[in-house]
Amino acid sequence: MVTSNQLTRRQMLQGMGIAATGAVLAACAPPVAPDAAGDGGAMETPEVWFAFTNPCPGGGDPERTNAVRDLIFEETGVMVNSNILPPGGAATEKLNLLLASGTQPLDLFVGNWPDFKGVTLPLDDLLEVDGADILAGHSDLDWRMMKDFEGTTWGYPRLGLMGHTHFPYFRSDWLAEAGLDVPDSWDGLEHAYEAMKDSHPEAVIVAMGRRHLMYNTLGAFTDHGFSRWIDPADQMLKPPELQEGYQDWLAKMNEWWDNGWLQQESFANPDYRAMLKTLTIGVWLGWYSRMTIWWDQIRRDAGYEEEDYVLSLKITGPSGVAKTNNAGSNTAYMIPRKSRHPDAVIKYANWIYEDGPDDVTNYLIASWGVPGEDWEWVDKENKVARLHSAGSTVCEEKYSRDFQVTLGLGPETWATAVKLQNDDGEVEWNRHWRHINTYWNQYEGGRMPVDFDVPYDRTAIRDSFPGEPDFERFVEEESIKFITGARPIVEYGNFVDELNGAGLEQWSELYTQQYRLYHP
Repeated sequence: MVTSNQLTRRQMLQGMGIAATGAVLAACAPPVAPDAAGDGGAMETPEVWFAFTNPCPGGGDPERTNAVRDLIFEETGVMVNSNILPPGGAATEKLNLLLASGTQPLDLFVGNWPDFKGVTLPLDDLLEVDGADILAGHSDLDWRMMKDFEGTTWGYPRLGLMGHTHFPYFRSDWLAEAGLDVPDSWDGLEHAYEAMKDSHPEAVIVAMGRRHLMYNTLGAFTDHGFSRWIDPADQMLKPPELQEGYQDWLAKMNEWWDNGWLQQESFANPDYRAMLKTLTIGVWLGWYSRMTIWWDQIRRDAGYEEEDYVLSLKITGPSGVAKTNNAGSNTAYMIPRKSRHPDAVIKYANWIYEDGPDDVTNYLIASWGVPGEDWEWVDKENKVARLHSAGSTVCEEKYSRDFQVTLGLGPETWATAVKLQNDDGEVEWNRHWRHINTYWNQYEGGRMPVDFDVPYDRTAIRDSFPGEPDFERFVEEESIKFITGARPIVEYGNFVDELNGAGLEQWSELYTQQYRLYHP
């Protein structure tokens, strides 16, 4: 929470830089050209440092990591290094320290680019010179989220406009048991769950909190789904909770709650992986990768043959399509101004993008490791590969994606063309990659957010409205009270009045101002 007595991330970085005196000069100075070495004028090897979280918080096998680093250097002439950020909130603290340090190198990191605009480099010239494949690797919609309203590019995309993140999933074996097809309507969804519940009293609907629940279902009751919207009464941007139909959605969710359909811990951030292992989830309304990665690994490890889940491409409710496409925010890969080798960063990233979807070998090297040692092509022409380590292999025995700087849309959608051959010689699709590749740009299955192409500067908004986090938290908490019955639906009008008192007008003015920069 940010209050008037606390610093925003931008203010913290500025303050840390000022306190560091000499460090601020190093952190904010223009990039330094490589020094000439003493041996006949040869230029030094460009060495770059990345700062990301990692699936293995302590790193993977050092031998495997070094082997990947050596191969990348052989291919690109760039020496890559990884500074692994700790999980959770500690990652932000360590990243801030790296950015402000005058001695610790940092050349690439991930975040929402408006928060770091003062300490990062614009990338237009760098991309034009060394990043042709990066530029070609993303859609115009994705690049729009990387630019300020003057057209300057501040990073290359980590995410983008996504159609694949919020499909509802149904227990396929339970549907088959009830003789039902995958539902495509709201009534069909409820009927399918009731049928599951009749045969399996333990069956529940699980939502990963209100946000994911709205992504999956709100469009069935409102015109814009989970999206800010332009109020025709005053032409101002308003929160999704003020749409006509939101009250009806709350009433329906409260009905589910009273019926015992919604898992009681859905809004308490439980251990969803453990919940999946209980085999009690009949309908999943959460983030997609919990199914494509977590559940798929659980299924494989346990050897389940019948137990599985299937998604519904489109659920239509009383007001239309239930799902809302995910705008993906303004999350970007950024180069700090203190980087000594920004051109080498782009050169390396471009190497991963090289050859587009036709050849994803470089992407697999950055993701999986050395070909022939960590993985191998079984049939390169048809993109069949075999990993030498199972998904459950412990961190100490594998390379752990230390140098993968192109996660998200782009190469990750191309790599889904890769099929995996298991130890028994059987060829099968990687479920996660196949899902992204198939659905990331199928926007017709969901509502398009009104402001999907506006990269809001949330730090600037909170600088002007320090109570904005309190406003957002109030909306969240009161909405959950309506769903769980802690507050009766008849008080929705009072809730709207309370929003006005909590700063709705200021919220609306600030978001509308930024929206109008991109949509005059």
